[in-house]
Amino acid sequence: MFDYPIFDMPLIGHRLLFAFDAIIHVFISHGAAVGGSIVLALAQYFAIKDNDHKFDELAYKILFTFFILATAVGALTGIGIWVHVNIINPAAIGALLRVFFWKWFVEWIVFNIEMVFLLWWFLTWQKYPLGTPGKRFHFKLGATYAISSWFTMAIITAILGFMMTPGNWLKSEFPARPDYLASLFNPSWFPSLGFRTFFSIGWAAAAAMVLTWFFTKEDEALREKAIRFFGKILWVSVPLFLLFGYWYYTQFPQAAKDLFAIGAVTRNLASNPILPWMLNLVLAAIALLGGILLYTNPKKAPLAVAIALMVGCMGLLAEFERVREFVRKPYIIYGYMYANGVRVMDVPVLNRDGFLKRATFVPDELKTVTASNKVVAGRALYEMQCRYCHTINGVNAIKDRVKNWDEKAIYSRIGSLNSSATPFMPPFTGTDAERGALAAYLASLNGPAAHAVQH
Repeated sequence: MFDYPIFDMPLIGHRLLFAFDAIIHVFISHGAAVGGSIVLALAQYFAIKDNDHKFDELAYKILFTFFILATAVGALTGIGIWVHVNIINPAAIGALLRVFFWKWFVEWIVFNIEMVFLLWWFLTWQKYPLGTPGKRFHFKLGATYAISSWFTMAIITAILGFMMTPGNWLKSEFPARPDYLASLFNPSWFPSLGFRTFFSIGWAAAAAMVLTWFFTKEDEALREKAIRFFGKILWVSVPLFLLFGYWYYTQFPQAAKDLFAIGAVTRNLASNPILPWMLNLVLAAIALLGGILLYTNPKKAPLAVAIALMVGCMGLLAEFERVREFVRKPYIIYGYMYANGVRVMDVPVLNRDGFLKRATFVPDELKTVTASNKVVAGRALYEMQCRYCHTINGVNAIKDRVKNWDEKAIYSRIGSLNSSATPFMPPFTGTDAERGALAAYLASLNGPAAHAVQH
């Protein structure tokens, strides 16, 4: 068990901090890199075909924006994801690295190739003007960048799909001889890859339409041509990503499907099942209406229309990432490891021997719960089993969850965390004495009076 270092993120919490970083990264990687490379390679192809210098120059300006986003914000948030997952859940990233080591190694090589071709394509764009022999070679640089960019997403999507649907990996001679090929070809890989591919293309096309609005203020003819070109790509992508999205949804375990309402909104609002649908329909309507108005009237469409298109697309993408992460609970790797890093197969042993005794970096004086160390041991259990999703006083504050509860009531609730009322919570792992220690620590957050009530 890898439970060190214990890093606390007060107020914001680990989950929200990671969500901000990951969603921004997906915005950039899907829009500026994967989808952007495909959309702009197509734009360059048709600029060459039509010998359209203005369209070629516009494609370069859009690429400049995507280039800055991909190499600055995208790279930074990508590194941030690695930092966050290693701090938040080192056990999970360790498990994924063991399963996908060589696949991830290949992805890293391809990613570096992708960056080389992005730099080469962008920095030499104006070196090869339309009509010169080198322009077709330059287009091939862009096509190679698009292929390698998509390939990196394909491998990462396999890993993300595995976290939801490990498939035969768990049904093989596991853990002695796990089926590593099954980990790659897990049930949700192909549908999720198709969904992300066409969502990326559609998202990049929408972003290109908005950027075109800014870059063609004094050339209405170019604006009309470019917005309708990118708009056609968007409209082709929409039915395809919806089709793959439905296929992707069908691969989810039923327990994950049951959490969609909570994942789409919040637990407090999920009791009204119409709200998640309304939220997503409103976001889709904003995006589609903005796209339609911009497409049908590119010369005169106001800035608000372009902004509406972006807001709708960004909202849908953020909603997808939020739901995808939430419905996997109580697991981080479905059926194999809980969200707090405890492997399912280890639960019986930890319940028998004690969680603290197996925790590598817990001080020896806390390995056994006593009357004198009960609260301190409980805090260690909180840090290793609860802090992944909770803060003390901030977002999803544990203090609010136990407000006005005494130690006995908290002890009872800890025994039913993974119940029908909260199926998204991992069960408490440890001995009865450790369960009492966690209850004592949580009760101490309410002050001395609540803590004085003993189990």
